[in-house]
Amino acid sequence: MDIHFVHGLEKMMVKRKTKIWKYLKYTLAAILVIFVIAASVGIQKFNNSLFGEKPNLLTFTHEPKPITFAWANDSIDHYYETKAAIIIPLRIKALAHKFYMQFDTGAPYSYIYEKDLLSLKKIGLKLEEVVKEESRYIKHLEFELGGNKVSASMIKILDNYGHTFSATDTIGNLKIGTIGSDLLDDCITAIDFANQQIQIYQNRPDWMTSLSPFQPFDFKGRRIMLPAVVDGKNLELLYDSGCSAFGIITTRNRFKRYTNEETEAVEYGANSWGSSIPILSKTTNEPIQIGSTNLSMERASYVNMYAWTQRFVTPFTRIGGWLGNRPFVESTLILDTKTEEFTIVKSALLENLQ
Repeated sequence: MDIHFVHGLEKMMVKRKTKIWKYLKYTLAAILVIFVIAASVGIQKFNNSLFGEKPNLLTFTHEPKPITFAWANDSIDHYYETKAAIIIPLRIKALAHKFYMQFDTGAPYSYIYEKDLLSLKKIGLKLEEVVKEESRYIKHLEFELGGNKVSASMIKILDNYGHTFSATDTIGNLKIGTIGSDLLDDCITAIDFANQQIQIYQNRPDWMTSLSPFQPFDFKGRRIMLPAVVDGKNLELLYDSGCSAFGIITTRNRFKRYTNEETEAVEYGANSWGSSIPILSKTTNEPIQIGSTNLSMERASYVNMYAWTQRFVTPFTRIGGWLGNRPFVESTLILDTKTEEFTIVKSALLENLQ
């Protein structure tokens, strides 16, 4: 074989390999750029969906007395969970049904569920619906919420959600809706977890002046973002009373730092608006400072789904974790959404002030 031909063939193969390698590098670079752009757009949409402006059409007038709530327990995947939700008993006119709504500050709107609404109409309740900006609302409804007489207008309807019931379903508890953070808009709300009461004020009462100084928090998009310090790190935590059973829901890496390796973990599918979210939890003695108040985290958890991406995505979102009710169980959380300030005080200390 001609040696010149062999050398030419070798040069041609080297050039071809070089071209292939260049194409491969350009392709990988293009994929990386597309991935970064898509991730940036996705994170931006995520933040906008949470913190974007949300109109509040709800009007809510009530008696000037506390709304009494209850703790609901639940069995989830054979695990018995205490304080799994904050529920508020609700009565409508002369109906004998045991209605309730869940108090969920993670929801920017209060809802009545469509399937329950249809059942209310079938058993004779006359409720007028209105449509505004492609959303459906109940024009007006009077009821008793946690022992407090309420007159509400423009309650949002959550389409295709809830359960139907009949006129004879008067024994079991019927969840017909959600009380969201729109209830807290433009007022001062004291959530007394120890005594299971929610008190709403139009202005700060005199007894609040003797409390520890109020701290700023953010209420954009009606999301309650509380400043916290955990493990020496400053975080913004979204207070979501719908995550009632948890202390803090965080990333897997932080979860490992907050908990002991030898502590047994509990894993089950937590319910989130009808979807099952795999979550893993451990009890912990890790302290948490919220504002200027030192509390116990009680429980640390993380969502065991796409956990490997959490450490990369979290720095680009505002949310440093979800905060449940566990740290507050002996305290009162006071949220002033007029000034976007809050404070936390032990409930036992308030009894002599109010």
